[in-house]
Amino acid sequence: MHAPQSPYYLAPATLEWQPDDTPLASDFNDVYFQKNTGLQESEFVFLQHNQLQQRFEALTNNPRASFCIAETGFGTGLNFLASYKLWLQFAPKDCHLHFISTEKHPLAAADLRRALARWPQLQPLRDELLDNYPVLLPGHHCINFADNTVHLHLLLGDAIEGLQGLRASDQQVFNGDNNICVDAWFLDGFAPARNPSLWNTSLYRTMAQLSGNGTTVATFTAVSDVRRGLIAQGFTVKNVPGFNKRNMLCGHFDSSTATAPADTPRKKGPKALWYVPAATPATGEHSAVVIGGGLAGTSTAYALANRGWKVRIIERCPELAQGASGNSQGMLYTKLSVDPGLLNHFNLNSYLYALRYYQNLQQRELLDSQALDFCGMLQLANNSKQKKILKQLQCEFSQQPELVQFLDAAQASLISGISIKHPGWYFPGSGWLAPQALCQLWSQHPNITVSYNTEALSLQRGQQWHVQATQQRTIACAATVVIANSFDAATIEQCQHLPLKTIRGQVTTLVTNPDLNPLKTVLCHDGYITPAVQGVHNIGATFNPGVLDLQLNSADQNDNIERLLASIPSLDSSAVALRQSPLQGRAGQRCMTPDYLPMVGPVPDRKAFIHDYGALRKDAHTAINTPGQYFPGLYINVAHGSRGLTSTPLCSELLAAQINRHPPPLSSEMAKGLNPARFIIRDLVRNKL
Repeated sequence: MHAPQSPYYLAPATLEWQPDDTPLASDFNDVYFQKNTGLQESEFVFLQHNQLQQRFEALTNNPRASFCIAETGFGTGLNFLASYKLWLQFAPKDCHLHFISTEKHPLAAADLRRALARWPQLQPLRDELLDNYPVLLPGHHCINFADNTVHLHLLLGDAIEGLQGLRASDQQVFNGDNNICVDAWFLDGFAPARNPSLWNTSLYRTMAQLSGNGTTVATFTAVSDVRRGLIAQGFTVKNVPGFNKRNMLCGHFDSSTATAPADTPRKKGPKALWYVPAATPATGEHSAVVIGGGLAGTSTAYALANRGWKVRIIERCPELAQGASGNSQGMLYTKLSVDPGLLNHFNLNSYLYALRYYQNLQQRELLDSQALDFCGMLQLANNSKQKKILKQLQCEFSQQPELVQFLDAAQASLISGISIKHPGWYFPGSGWLAPQALCQLWSQHPNITVSYNTEALSLQRGQQWHVQATQQRTIACAATVVIANSFDAATIEQCQHLPLKTIRGQVTTLVTNPDLNPLKTVLCHDGYITPAVQGVHNIGATFNPGVLDLQLNSADQNDNIERLLASIPSLDSSAVALRQSPLQGRAGQRCMTPDYLPMVGPVPDRKAFIHDYGALRKDAHTAINTPGQYFPGLYINVAHGSRGLTSTPLCSELLAAQINRHPPPLSSEMAKGLNPARFIIRDLVRNKL
């Protein structure tokens, strides 16, 4: 049975449908919108009273700008769709809209479809939303629309906790440079009298922390407690005529008028603000160099290019994706766990983001069936340990069949297409991709150029970064550089302290046979096997830490084949032929970190960190308000291990957001967990530095 206290459980909205097909929230006894006039009310209250049309049009004079709307109460998504439509009508095509919305009880997909059916004028955008509506799991879901220029940040769970999770720090002094700055607020939860847990001082205080001078606010309510609460936190608010009602509230933020403190009590835990970069002036340049032409490098270049940047990729090989990204097939994979730790949340978030990301590429016909197949992935529980894990996962995830399904052996056989003797869990949205085809697609963006057969060995900082090859020959200059060359990052002086480790992996390619050819899904056991493409399967992969030799060897091929045979007894008739397969495949080096999370973010100045946060050696909870010293304009995106296909789209979007000072696609806590400086802080706390 489903555990209500599960960190992976989110109770969907319980609805009562009125005779006119208007949805009413049973828990709050309140409707989501008024019959037939809901869209007009959204446009009047939120769009008009935040002056969105005029503000969108004004962005014409500010190319590559972004605009951020934050909303309490996503509901049916009507406000988002109305804003999205207005953005397409009046905003420049090279600007970005970030729409942040909270929802504690999201509608089930079927209810959302029914609720939005009455507005045919929204149909194309409505269908886009429905096609990308996320699995209802707590947390930050980032969904991209309009060729990645409109970003819906759906924060599922408690509204105040979700909004507080966007802040880079508790310190108001950093607001603007390192915190998200909201341009317009939509306060659209159920009426204050019916939902008092939302409309309170904590909300208004959090709004102030995420606002800049001039940020606007609008709400349908005119309740005096709401007006006083907003005024106390620095909002100038007035009553104006409402939509088919006497009054509503609107106004703007001015920090100088606040009568109540905008700070909040600091949470328990480390108090040093190392993860908040010191403010640096924007260069005004929108060109960058990315070192590395694998999944991390090309996806980062693509994310920046989509924001109007001119990007040059430096690749030491004659082709892209020749390192760890060079396998012919790679899985879209996540490792589910009942442990709600940061690693597991990242794995799940990046997997769900990657599915939407690649589905979008497929819908746009940018990748064909030879490069991508959402054939599903089946993980076998082929030993007692795995069977125990299956039972635990079933308790936590049994209510999310669109994410994962739990199968007995007969069901597993039917879905996979071959005879299976074990139960397992099945990811229906998963599949495989061809990494090289993906890297090639990303690199073909018109804002990207690639320099092949060019190796970056060092970086020197002047007014810009000088990327240098042998004999200190400068091969590129830019104010912004992203290091994305896997474990070779450690050869660059600024990154030599980062704890990167290498793990050799060998993949075996097998010519299909009558026993294997019916396989329809990616099949994972102690290893994995992919469905045949042009008559060839990929199986693997070995896991050999510290081994540097990349020559194929028969011992690793035998290991791959024996693990496959041990997990799928129905292959016994093919065992002899499989064991006699010619030595074919590929060996590569995975790059990983000690905590198995990637390194994504600005590159820290190690000497400055040791100086500024040395007091943590004696007390890990020392309050240090000094922001982190990072090398200006220098970033890193490495250590994705064997899951680069799954993790790089989200991580590259995070990096592009940090570089552009846009709202990130995940919480600040998760961004802190990916920050490369975390290892310096851990070593200081453990008194190793």
